[in-house]
Order: sequence, then C-alpha cells, then structure tokens
Amino acid sequence: MGRRNFLELDADGPLAVRPAGTVAGWNGLALRTAGAAQALPVLALLHTCMYNAWAAYDGTARQTALGVAVRLPRAARDAVSRTAALNHAAHGILAGLFPETYADLDPADAADPFSPAGIGRAQAAAMLGIRDRQQSFALMPAEVRLPAAADQQAIAAHWFGLARDLSVRHGHDDDRDVLLYFVLANALADAALAAVDGGAAAAEALRRFTGGSLLDAAASEAGRKVGARVFDKARRYWQGKG
Repeated sequence: MGRRNFLELDADGPLAVRPAGTVAGWNGLALRTAGAAQALPVLALLHTCMYNAWAAYDGTARQTALGVAVRLPRAARDAVSRTAALNHAAHGILAGLFPETYADLDPADAADPFSPAGIGRAQAAAMLGIRDRQQSFALMPAEVRLPAAADQQAIAAHWFGLARDLSVRHGHDDDRDVLLYFVLANALADAALAAVDGGAAAAEALRRFTGGSLLDAAASEAGRKVGARVFDKARRYWQGKG
C-alpha cells in the first residue's frame, strides 16, 4: 500500500500531475468520463489493459492481448516501475478512447519499449487494436460493445464501491487491486453482453476472488455462471495458464 503514482483525479474533475493515484483512482476517472451509456465496456478495457501491464512485471502471469507475455527480467520488476507502467497503460487507454480529454497529459513523447512508459503504451495500443471485436472476455479478451443503457454507470459505481471497500478492509496494494478490478470489470461487462443479471455475475466473481462468503451470490444461475467463467479465465491468466 502507499505507492505513489504520477496522475490523480482532482475532487472536482480535472486530472492534474500530482502523486497518490491508484487503481481505484483510475477506475473512478474512467467511470466519470465514460458516462452512463458505455461505462462497463470502458472499465473492462481499462482494467484488462492495466492487468496486462502488471503482468509484464510478474514472474508467472500471462497477458491477454499479445498472446505471449512480455516479461521483464527480475532486476527490472521494482514496485515503482510497475506502478508507473500501470499509469501509462491506463492513460493510454483513456487517451485512445477520449483523445479530446486526455491526449495532452502524457509526460513524455518517446519511451524505450521496455521502460514503464513503453510497457504501458504497448499494452494500451494492443487493447485498443482489438476493441472492436464483439466478443466477451471469457472467449477472447477485447472491448465489449454493449447496447446503451442508462444505468451502466450506476451499476459500475455500486459494484466498484464494494470492491474499494474490500480493498480497504483487506489491506490491498495496487498489485492485488489490479487483479480484483480485472475480474470485476470483465464479469460486469460479460453479463451485460449476455443480457444476464450483472449483480449475480459480480457477486459470484467477488465471492470466488475472496474465497469466502463475504458477498452472497445472487439467485440468477445464468449470471452466476458468467461470474464463475470470468473468474476462472482471469485466474488462469494470472497463474500463467491463459
């Protein structure tokens, strides 16, 4: 806990260069930017991309977009570099989706491909390159295009609020939050794409992630199956089996 990132959302809206950003901070920023109609696919894209950048600094995990993991040598896997890569990945996704808002925030014009900036940008470019595929995470990692729905933002705010509470309660650092938000974002997006109960999918995914009964699984069997499928797929990736 307590890692210092270079970008943070100000309380009143604009993004400023200052320390203290987190995975949850990027989530809140994306949620407010995406709006009600497309919140779930944007969050799924964001958190899958951040996971992919994180995986480059892990000894086992595989990435979703590039097929073969980009794995840095152990000496390069320090916490500061990993956090910077997460920030560059998140910024790259948001700049690609909302260029009029974020394109001018990048602190560097060029980066070595194996630097944190290079890792983050490469993962963002890869995710943006496949975002038009209308397939769910459990089949092929990509952006999920959903019908416009007025309550997407409210649904996401509710479930990511619970995820934030879980993170605080269990003392997560950014490494753990990357996995938590990766699972939850894709469970919600896949449930919406399949037109099943997103609450059931999210509850099942979080139940499996926590390994306990902290959240009761909802009654919808179809939604629970989506949550279980997404969790199993995500876990295979971070265990290096994806």
